[in-house]
Amino acid sequence: MYFFKDVENGPLMLWKKPEAGERYVIGIDTSTGVSTDYTVMQVLSARLPFEQVAKFRAKWSVVDCGKFANDLGRYYNTALIVVETNYPGNAVQDALVQQYQYPRNYKAEEHLDEAPNISSKFGFQTTQASKWLLIREMQHALQNDDLVINDRTTLEELGSYVYIEDRTKTGAAPGLNDDCVMALMLAYHGALLYPQKPKPKILKPSDECAQQRSMMNRFLEGIISNQKRKVEPL
Repeated sequence: MYFFKDVENGPLMLWKKPEAGERYVIGIDTSTGVSTDYTVMQVLSARLPFEQVAKFRAKWSVVDCGKFANDLGRYYNTALIVVETNYPGNAVQDALVQQYQYPRNYKAEEHLDEAPNISSKFGFQTTQASKWLLIREMQHALQNDDLVINDRTTLEELGSYVYIEDRTKTGAAPGLNDDCVMALMLAYHGALLYPQKPKPKILKPSDECAQQRSMMNRFLEGIISNQKRKVEPL
């Protein structure tokens, strides 16, 4: 059992606690903890529309982030974790698999090597081509209302995510960050691969139907009352 305490301006923002029977996905964009970049973990529900239920953002060491990723993943019903394994994310991925034996790690493909490195077997390797895949998925999500975002910082970073270097690359505008966006795209990619079926809708009677049902009940009550009076002796 995992518990999180309320801390003012703490690194974890939690909008919804895990629900029994629900699946979750965590996207992780890792930093070294000493640069201007942040390590961000975005937690999404796995039912459409996918909803941002928690976000971690801090300048922690990869050692601390590996432990916290394990704790956060297990808290959210052993969520599928998608780590960007470009340096330094490979250290977080290795810790999840080797040290914490975390059971649900994203695996992009099977490698034919006899003894592949942990971080080459698991996680998401970002290349120019794979990053464009994430961007196209995110564009589709935003255009089709497939994603509910509750965090202001994430929304601000999405608004400043631009083309750079003659439209050949994408990233944050100069002086800004895009760590929240990258972690969000990783989580969304994982949620797309393993979505849960939508919950069945419970149809509620409209006001008109409810009024008609009330009138019918009163009508039946009147009939039953009249019948009782007829059989009563004088």
